[in-house]
Amino acid sequence: MLNAFTIKKMVSSMPVCAPGSFQCQVLLSDLFDRAVKLSHYIHSLSTDIFDDLDQQYSQGHQILTKAMNSCHTSSLNTPEDKDQALQIDHDDLINLVQKLLRSWNQPLQHLAMEAPDSMARKVREVEEHAKILQGGIDKIAGRMQSTLENDLYPQWFGPVESNMSHGDSENYSLYHLLHCFRRDSNKIDNYLKILRCRMVHASNC
Repeated sequence: MLNAFTIKKMVSSMPVCAPGSFQCQVLLSDLFDRAVKLSHYIHSLSTDIFDDLDQQYSQGHQILTKAMNSCHTSSLNTPEDKDQALQIDHDDLINLVQKLLRSWNQPLQHLAMEAPDSMARKVREVEEHAKILQGGIDKIAGRMQSTLENDLYPQWFGPVESNMSHGDSENYSLYHLLHCFRRDSNKIDNYLKILRCRMVHASNC
């Protein structure tokens, strides 16, 4: 797994080019490699945070272990598996990645403020890297000549309500958000890998 220092070094090493400059063009393959490394790291972090919360709070709380399908991004028509994702046009797939990322801007801010101290650092790191990845997706879309629908993404309207006691309700809200983000970060990672395979390796991977 990549650590935070490696990720920051990787991002800081990206050349800064004036608009329209051809002297330091970054290869599309490099942009995809960096995006995939970052998305994989984000998903790994989200899994670590979720597992920490699961161990800490779900013991004895059966309601926390039930399947939760009420994520705020559920309105997005996302592929159920790799075969379905392979059928989606690359313009639609890159848009789907960016919509998923942007839909998590507010929830991640909320998580960074509400998560227990033991998890807050990792959540802030996820939030920072998710913003960096959004910038990377903008660059990739530009090189692919794809138009991103940056204003069209699912809105988050706050934590899910629960009829549990105050403490359990707060834990359920965090659990629910982290469950959803882990799911969506996995989708982002998988879609980017499919896009890289298609655009860089001519689907030969």
